[in-house]
Amino acid sequence: MIRRLDIRTLLIMLAALIIGVTWAAFNLASTGGARNDATVRPLVWTVFATPAALFIGWMIARRQELGLAAFCCFCLYFFAFFVAQRIETLFFTLEEARASGHTFYFTAVLAIHALAGAALSLWRALTPASQGLV
Repeated sequence: MIRRLDIRTLLIMLAALIIGVTWAAFNLASTGGARNDATVRPLVWTVFATPAALFIGWMIARRQELGLAAFCCFCLYFFAFFVAQRIETLFFTLEEARASGHTFYFTAVLAIHALAGAALSLWRALTPASQGLV
């Protein structure tokens, strides 16, 4: 069966995803590698911006999928912490990760958000709006 691609949904969700990833990357870069009380807010934006922006884009593209969008974006936000931390432990010891300010971890979160967000966007663009609702 050939699925029809909903270009409008794909473009809206990808645009929102790009805005979120860009804002998250900007906030991560603004810390300059420092990890202290002054960098907490930018680091929170680093892990929160992409799922939040994707959710907003999803609501613009398909308002009727509120429940599905909320669930998927929350899972993207929540589970990226664990996946990125696990990946970091495969490559670095705890001391190395602390010494670097967990730079690999935050970069991995950005990559996970970008890849999973693109996959979610493509999934919704390939699914008719009347299907796949929670």
